[in-house]
Amino acid sequence: MEGSIDASAGMHPDALESPKLTFAVLNAKIDALPKFPDDSTILPKKAKWGFLVAIVGALLSLLSVKLLPSNAIYTLILSAMGIVIEIVGIVIAALAEMPRQWPTFARERCEFAAELDFDLPHHLALVDWLRSFPRDQREKLSEFVSYRHARMKEKLPMLTGSIEKLGALPIVIALYLQFKDMHWPPHPSWLEVFLIFALVFGYWLSMQQISVRLRLQLYEMLLGKALT
Repeated sequence: MEGSIDASAGMHPDALESPKLTFAVLNAKIDALPKFPDDSTILPKKAKWGFLVAIVGALLSLLSVKLLPSNAIYTLILSAMGIVIEIVGIVIAALAEMPRQWPTFARERCEFAAELDFDLPHHLALVDWLRSFPRDQREKLSEFVSYRHARMKEKLPMLTGSIEKLGALPIVIALYLQFKDMHWPPHPSWLEVFLIFALVFGYWLSMQQISVRLRLQLYEMLLGKALT
């Protein structure tokens, strides 16, 4: 026992295991940062659930009229339920995106300034935390994340184009395709069904990729500041 203690005490400090910085550790640290009480990023979570409910309702409505007998009462009931669910989901998403107070230019500037004041000390503390790791680890992660960020910016237009810049327009187009020739009971063609869900899926996939790209951009910025 004493021999092992003496041996460890005589080791060179460089031989001791240094803390290891990984992207998983950095991501967990970012996710653990306190959120601004009135941060608007909390609302899109409810909006995503609303859009998900709307997609489920649209799927139920479209598939029921395509796969079930058109003259059956249960087909009418299921398609009507799907449309109601879809409308409820859209209302949930719209209410989630609505501001809590009537927006004005002055109020938006004040709230944004307060959010910056709240985030600044946490941002500086995160940079100081990164500087506590060995410089070679910071440099390695910084070089790699810069490479991956550049690669993603090149690949993203090939995958989804600029669909993320259209905002809610793809959802509006999907609703238009669904209801433009609406009659009861609805009988959309398989091509219309495919186009609607291809558009919604592409929009959702684009949003996922944008979220990943923004996180890569944040990694790159933090590691760059931690090296200066």
